Parts: sequence; structure tokens; C-alpha cells
Amino acid sequence: MGMMTDGLKLAAGRALESLLERGTSTAPRGLAAGYLITSLVQSSTAVTIASIGFVNTGLLSLKNALWVIFGSNLGSTMNAWLVAVLGFGFKIDTFALAFVGIGSVLMLAGRTLRSRSLGQALAGFGVLFLGIGVLKDSFSVVGDIVDLRDFISPGLTGWLILIGVGTLLTVIMQTSGAVIAIVITAAQGGLLSVEAACAIVIGTNIGTTSTAVLAAIGATSNARRLAAAHVLFNVVTATAALLLLPLLVRLIDWLPGLLGQPATPSLMIALFHTISNVIGVLLMVPLAPGMLRQLNRMFRTREEEAARPQHLDTNSLAIPDLAMHALRLELSRTQGFAVAALAASAMQPPDEATMTRETKALQALAPAIGNYAHELSTVSLPPTLAARLAHSLRTLRYQETAAVQMQEAAGLARNLPAPDSQDFCSELEAFREAVAHLAIASDPRQEAFNASAVSVLLDEVEIRYQTLKEALFLAGAHARLGIPAMQDWLRLASVTRRAAKQVAKAARMIAALEEGTSATEAAREEESAENGD
Repeated sequence: MGMMTDGLKLAAGRALESLLERGTSTAPRGLAAGYLITSLVQSSTAVTIASIGFVNTGLLSLKNALWVIFGSNLGSTMNAWLVAVLGFGFKIDTFALAFVGIGSVLMLAGRTLRSRSLGQALAGFGVLFLGIGVLKDSFSVVGDIVDLRDFISPGLTGWLILIGVGTLLTVIMQTSGAVIAIVITAAQGGLLSVEAACAIVIGTNIGTTSTAVLAAIGATSNARRLAAAHVLFNVVTATAALLLLPLLVRLIDWLPGLLGQPATPSLMIALFHTISNVIGVLLMVPLAPGMLRQLNRMFRTREEEAARPQHLDTNSLAIPDLAMHALRLELSRTQGFAVAALAASAMQPPDEATMTRETKALQALAPAIGNYAHELSTVSLPPTLAARLAHSLRTLRYQETAAVQMQEAAGLARNLPAPDSQDFCSELEAFREAVAHLAIASDPRQEAFNASAVSVLLDEVEIRYQTLKEALFLAGAHARLGIPAMQDWLRLASVTRRAAKQVAKAARMIAALEEGTSATEAAREEESAENGD
């Protein structure tokens, strides 16, 4: 089974990635993609790991990845049908050796990776069914001597033990397909009853989650949520299959006769595996939205917790004054992120990690504030509150612009060496000190927050910027600083200055919103300042 699945995964090339990237835009397409890819590579584990990787890198959304996982579980039933139909419906061992031979030649003589991988898959396919032939003969003899059914207690306790056996075997072997192949062969040889075999199959579904759990260790929050969804789906499916086990066994005993086929144990187990997984997928149709909401509350990182709105409550929208107050409080939080990032940019050297963390938190929280403001705008607002809402949106724009500029500054600072020219070191230090003072003064959560002080400190930043710029030009003109380095330092200083201005503008707007009366005047002042720039 390992040879076959590894060969198929390699032979498939980029088909797995391409299908995941292009074929998961909706839930039905994600379900189909998961089913088709798993059927193609004969490994639900491979699809699960790939999905976690895609979610980890942001190429696949958690919502769409859920249905890929559900489809992958459905596609894993093809393993059981492969064994049941080919292993027992045909005398496959008569030409299994031919597959081994052809596959071995391709593995050794193939000119491309794809042909060698296809050879590995063919050889694995042949060896798999040779092994099933050996198991059939062995289990038939053992079944005449020992009947495991004598050692399995009937009822729920016995089923739970068998489910545990199936789970443990799958965790150890890291492939549910191989366990199911052994179980089908044992049942066909009379060693296990169909009911006992089905209970073990339920356990294999649970056991497959171990790989996903291991893959999610150390991954992003969304990747861990996807692994948790995989576990939840398999546990829900297993619980439903266990509760319905007697009914499903009677159903699969009746269905083959309806189709004109003998109800052999191998066929019945394959049917049970498919039907139980179909039931699991059907249960997910109503449960998936709630599961997604619950998962989004789990595995939150510090950044995600910081980016979650703390003051925006939809119930407040019924009282516009209260809603505006909540909006202002949330804008004070985003201002805190902007201020922390600006202060980090003023360090020597700049604290790139803090700048990135704080700006990402601001950008993650901004859409929620925008949506809340949109909902508030649909309410009939008096002119005064409508103007304050417009100024709130202006404040958010200033903060988002500052975040973008500070991300650019972080990238520039990363590639700049420490200054070695004394001509501009003192000016650079004075500029950074002025930016740091402005950052502290621009935090509306400080008791000493004062818009007038912010304006004074912004003027100081402008003076220090002009002095630094002149010092950089002189250092470049006298060849004490390379021209490319001079240009990079100028660009960093310019970007930092613009970010500081945006943070200061947002601080003045928040101060005006807190006063509640001069927001219009503050907006006019900002417009005049922008026109002057």
C-alpha cells in the first residue's frame, strides 16, 4: 500500500496542488476535489497534509478546506472497493506478478520521475494483491481452526473494543487502507464477522486523524483548526456509524441482493465504509457552519486576540450615540497598535518584529470596524452623528495608511546596515527621538493625551526630518556615504515621517471625537494640512 500510494502521489505531479488551488471555490467543488484527489493518489492522509499546508500558507481558506477534508474521507472508501472488487471479485493474483514485473522495469529504466513513479505505483499495486492472496489463503486456514468471534463480546462493549483496535492499528501503521485490506480479508476468510469488521473499520476512520494532529503541531491557527475539523468530522462520523451499526449491517446485507450481487463479506464491508462516510458528509451540511464558527474561536494567537473587536456590539446599533461611543473606543485600540508600531520604528535598530505584529493586528481589526461603521450608516442618523461617523472613517483611513507605511519602513530597515558615518548619526538619533516622543503623545489611552501636544511634537518631527535630510545629502556629496545607501536612508526617513504624520492626524481626530463638538473643524484642519503637503 505504501509503494502504491507514494508512487501515485509522485506520478500525479502538480495535479494535487492544481486541483486544490483551482477547484475549491465552493463547498461542492471542495468536496469533489477532495474526493477526486484522494481517489487518484489513494491516500486521504496526503490530501489532509496538503490541505493543512495550503491553509498554513494562506492559499486555501479554512471554510473551503473543510469540504476538501470531508471529500477526502469519502474518497478514502475507494481503497475498500479496490480490495473488495479486485481482490475478491477477480483472480487478480494471476496477473499481479505482471504488474510487479512491468512496474519494476519502469522503476529501474524509466527516464523521467513520472514514469519511475508510475512504475513504483504499478509494482505496489501488484505486490498489494499478491499479499491479499497470501492473506486469503492464510486466513481461510486459520478461520477453520480459530474463530475470533468466540473471543469478541457481543454488544456495545465489544464494538468499542474493536473500534479501539482499528484506531490503534491505523495509528501504528499510518494507513487506514492497509488495515481495511487486512480486515476485509480476515472477514472474507471467516475469521471475523461482518459486524466486527465494520466496527474495526469505524476505528480506522478515527485513527487517520493522528497524522493531521501531528502535522498541525507548530502550524498556524487556521492549520490547527483544520486538523481539529478533521478530528471532529471523523468522531461525528464514527459516532453515527456506531449508533446505526445494527441497522447499517442489515442494510448492507440487503443492498447487494437488490443489485443482483451476492452479499459477500468483502462487498458488505466496502458498502458499510462508503455509506458511513456518506452519512458523515450529510451530517456536515447543517453542522459545518456552526463548526466553522466554533473553530474560529479556538487556537487564537495573541495577534488574533488583539485583532478581535472588544467594543463593537451589534446591539449598540439600536442606540446611535452608544454605537458611536463604541466605535471611538475601538479606534482608540487601533491607534494603540499604530502608536506601538511607530515607537518600534524609532528604536535603534528598529524593532521589526513589533512593527510587523502591531500593523498586522491593526489591519486585521480594520475590516470589522469598517463593517460596523457600514451597519451604523444604514441607521437614520442626525447630521451631527453622521459627521462624526465620517470623521471616524477618516481616522481609520489615517491609521491604515500609517500601517502600510510602517510595513514599508520595516522592510527598508531590514536591509540597511548600521550607520557608520558620524555626519548624520546625531541627526538620525534626534529624528528618532522626536518620532518616539510623538508616538507616546499620540496614544489616546494615556491620561496626559492632548491634541495640542501632538501638533507641537509633529512640528518637531518635521524639523528633525529636514535636518536629517540635509545631513544625508551632505554625507553623500562628500563621498562619506555611498549614493545608494544615502538614497535608502532618505527613503526610510521619508516613510517614517509620513507614517508619523498619519498617526498624528489620527490622534487629533480621536481627540476631536472625544470632545464631540469640534470634529468638523478638525476635519477641515486636516484637509488644509493635506492640501499644504
